[in-house]
Amino acid sequence: MASASPSPAALTAVPHRRPATTLLRAQLVTAVGDGCFYVTFVVYLVQVGHLRPAQVGGLLTVAWGAGFLLTHPVGALGDRIGLRRVTILLSTVTAAALLILASTPTPWLVSSACVAYAIAQSGAGATRQALLVSLVPSTELVRVRAGIQTAVNAGIGLGATAGGLALLAGTPTVYRAALVGDAALFAVSAIMLTRLPPAARALVRTGHGWDAPRDIRYVVVAALNAVLYLYMPMLGVLLPLYLTSRTAAPRWIVAAVFVVNTLGVLGWQRRVARRVITLAEATRAIRLAGLALCAACVLFWTATAATDPAVAAGLLLAAVAVQVAGELRLAAGSWCVGFALADPTRPGQWQGVYSSGVPLARAVGPAALTTLVMLWSGPGWLVLGLVFLATGFATTLAVTWAAHRRPFQTLDPGAT
Repeated sequence: MASASPSPAALTAVPHRRPATTLLRAQLVTAVGDGCFYVTFVVYLVQVGHLRPAQVGGLLTVAWGAGFLLTHPVGALGDRIGLRRVTILLSTVTAAALLILASTPTPWLVSSACVAYAIAQSGAGATRQALLVSLVPSTELVRVRAGIQTAVNAGIGLGATAGGLALLAGTPTVYRAALVGDAALFAVSAIMLTRLPPAARALVRTGHGWDAPRDIRYVVVAALNAVLYLYMPMLGVLLPLYLTSRTAAPRWIVAAVFVVNTLGVLGWQRRVARRVITLAEATRAIRLAGLALCAACVLFWTATAATDPAVAAGLLLAAVAVQVAGELRLAAGSWCVGFALADPTRPGQWQGVYSSGVPLARAVGPAALTTLVMLWSGPGWLVLGLVFLATGFATTLAVTWAAHRRPFQTLDPGAT
């Protein structure tokens, strides 16, 4: 019988779990700032920075594209000079970028700061994953990662509430204060990360820095994972636009969608992750995730035909509940696969390749999804759903292929 996920206090009682607690708390701190940032940033650029919406979209595409390209090199750098050191550096760079954005925003400063922010955030996603590999026993990686994700979602929810208050105030001073506050939280996180011990496992700092991108099987799995992570721009960019312009649902449904999503992750992510330990369990979770995301797309499409606001709202809430079920399984399965197939002696490299799917989805997802669904409406949702479904099943085949005759000892607890 699976035991309950430990609280941060319980984690600190076990020596090898103390690093996990430090990582959890550090990411909780930055997540509060991220939540406020996500809510206010675009409005700040338009109203204070005087950028047009199209310019903002283009800037974010370029910034996250740069993050995608540099995620692996940053991870490889962590293997060479120390994952803790690089993660602290990236938190510091993020804080500096936010302070620059809070200054008098000229186009050049805004562009430079956005690119620096995206690169630092993308790289930190890889180095934090790699830190887990180097500091946490392999049998606990997915469970600990689920606990961190739960804390991150809670922090984002708190930060988004603060961001909503900033939007109500709607003044440049308040927007700048929000950015400065976010920068301060990243600085605090950097200080907290100095408490991490050196890597528990001996890391190999020899070999070629491009070994992970040359691992074609792993790259294919990472690419399929990036396709599934298109649910992120679907939720954050496409749905607010679609729900307010193509359905009869009241406008408050946009906020309700995010509340349901946040509560679902907070309540169920750890429970789902406890059932995903081996690669076989991970691929099953990813298949179910593809199926659930496909079903959610069909429900979003169905809501378009509802003329009664209450009916439309009910269908949309049902759709996001199904979407959350897919998100939970995808997260657990994806973490397990990314950890299990990687070279544990050089986690920065391999987690850099695998984690690059998130900035890639953020870079290409908004334009691709809005074009597909806003232009095609119902058929667009169907195409997107079929993409999720097919990718979920294709990932099973790719993982089986990648797991066959790995050139190094993997972390899969189910391996024989």
